[in-house]
Amino acid sequence: MTFRRDVTVVIATHPGREEMTAQAFASCLMQEEPPDTTVVEYDHARTGAAATRNRALRSVRTHWVAFLDSDDYFLPHHLRVCLDALEASAADLVYPGFVGPDVTATSVNGRVVRPFGVPFGPEQERWFRQRGGFIPVTHVSRTDRVKRAGGFPEQGKFKVPAGNVSGDCEDYGMLLAMLDRGARFHHVAERTWVYRVHDSNTGGRKGSEVASREGDR
Repeated sequence: MTFRRDVTVVIATHPGREEMTAQAFASCLMQEEPPDTTVVEYDHARTGAAATRNRALRSVRTHWVAFLDSDDYFLPHHLRVCLDALEASAADLVYPGFVGPDVTATSVNGRVVRPFGVPFGPEQERWFRQRGGFIPVTHVSRTDRVKRAGGFPEQGKFKVPAGNVSGDCEDYGMLLAMLDRGARFHHVAERTWVYRVHDSNTGGRKGSEVASREGDR
């Protein structure tokens, strides 16, 4: 069966981020393997990241969907590397590394480590479910798997174990739903996008403004 490389990039944004959104969009145009479509969805009503991404997701018709926060941007090899990894691994979702600070963690043989370079296996899935997410929203996934999982859940729509540091963050909730439905995750140990920290990051929730990026993960 021929591997299909058609992909749509979804950028969720809101008014006030025009300059950063333009840079994010430009990084899509500069891809070594360009996307078929790039959808920029504005949250004019401040309904939150989940609702904004879900509106964009309804228009996606390609086999793969790639998500990008409007204040981050792709390096030129991002889509090529991710699609190559998806083809080689036969996974449903691939997440690469990024340039920028990383405060997340997972475990290897019971030892707490940073996630970059750690293959996603049973131990990492247990950590992800019980302790918290370490996969940013900048992944490339099978569109039908994302839609089958219900897209991004809105605040209060799913429960996580007590002590889980991710809370009910919408992109974490979607990943949990994908895992529950048998999706296969794969990590590629290449840094293919830039995670930008600044003083106007949103927490991904309706009406929220925070200085930390933890809510955007």
